[in-house]
Order: sequence, then C-alpha cells, then structure tokens
Amino acid sequence: MTYPPDGSGGYPPGGYPPGGYPGAYGPGGHPQGPPPPPPRSPWTSPAVLVAIGAGILLVVAGVLAAFLLIPADEESSDEVAASSTTSELPTVTSTVTQSPPTTQTTITTTPSPPTNRPAPPVAGADWQGFVTGPRCNAADDPAVAIGQTSRSRVVICQVGNQTGRWYYKGQAPEGGIELQFPTRVGNTFEARNGAVRYLVSPSSLTIVEGGSVLANEPMLAYWSSPG
Repeated sequence: MTYPPDGSGGYPPGGYPPGGYPGAYGPGGHPQGPPPPPPRSPWTSPAVLVAIGAGILLVVAGVLAAFLLIPADEESSDEVAASSTTSELPTVTSTVTQSPPTTQTTITTTPSPPTNRPAPPVAGADWQGFVTGPRCNAADDPAVAIGQTSRSRVVICQVGNQTGRWYYKGQAPEGGIELQFPTRVGNTFEARNGAVRYLVSPSSLTIVEGGSVLANEPMLAYWSSPG
C-alpha cells in the first residue's frame, strides 16, 4: 500500500499545511502556537492596591494627628500639674521685727559733796561706833556718843537725821544689849531696861537698879556730839 493512498479517505492534495495543523507538534516535539501568559501576582489586584493606598493614608493621618494632639495634651498636663502644685503650696507669713536703733545716752552725774562726818577721838571707832562693835544699825545712822571702859563699850546712835530719836547699844564680856529711846541731859545719856538704868557720862558708865549701883566703870575714852 502506498502513501498517500489514492481515492477517498487519503490526505488532501498538496500535502501538509505550511504551518502544520493546529495543535500539532513542531520539529522539536513541542506543541506549536503562542506561549501561555505568566501567572498574575495577587498584589497587582486593583482591590489590593486600593486597600494598600487607604492604609497608607490612615497611617499618615494618624501620625499627623499624633504630632498635633500630643503636645497640646502634654502642655495641658503640665499646666494642670503646675496649677495643682501651686494650689497645694502652703502660705507662709513671716514677721520681721526690727529693733529700734540704739541711742547712746551719756549721763553726767555730779557727786554730792561729802557730808562732814565726825572723827571721834576713841581708838577703834568711827562716826558710827566701834568698827568691831557695838555699832549703829543703819548705814546712815550716826553716833552721837561713844564711850569705852576697861570691860565695856557703849554707843548712842541717832535714827537717820531724826534729831532727838536715839537708841543705846552696849557690849560687855557677858554679852550685848540694845535699848530704845534714851534721854540726854548735857553730855550724859540715860537708857532704861525696866528698873535698870544705864548712865553714860564723860566720867563713867554706871548701872543702877532701884537704889543700888550694880556697876560703876570709869571711862577710858569718851566722845559726844554737841547737843
């Protein structure tokens, strides 16, 4: 049998089509025709691109809003904190007392002229009596009579500047005595202690009770102020 066969059912006259039959294989054994398109990426879809653009816009808007709003919030927070701190601070009131300036005052005093004090001519005595006693009580009480015997010492004192107001002070080995309101006749003074009388004169110290003389001591030294 020969190809192409003759008669019906054989290949058409003229042989194979120049480009071969559709869907036929080429010389290398590969199918003939245009290559299939490459697979499309899902990121190139219009819906995906719109969503991405919308997301970018939202991010940009959020960043801008953050820059615009956050400083204002921080400033408001700082102002609130500052006002809160200011309102919480206690009020302190200080009182300052200033001393008045010191003024130096100079006072000049003129000493009073010394009062003339008597100088009794009795050993160990001054104008108030005996230095070791007996002695006038007050600092301004002067002695008006001072006498000393071999065993006794006596002083007649005046109360201040009250002329005629006197008191008697005597001291002996047995002790001391003080009597108020003695009297004076000339240079003789008399002090009383109940029934006992003490007579002080330039010549003696005589102690008398009733009609009896208890002691008669001659004066060794005597002084009296004029009176």
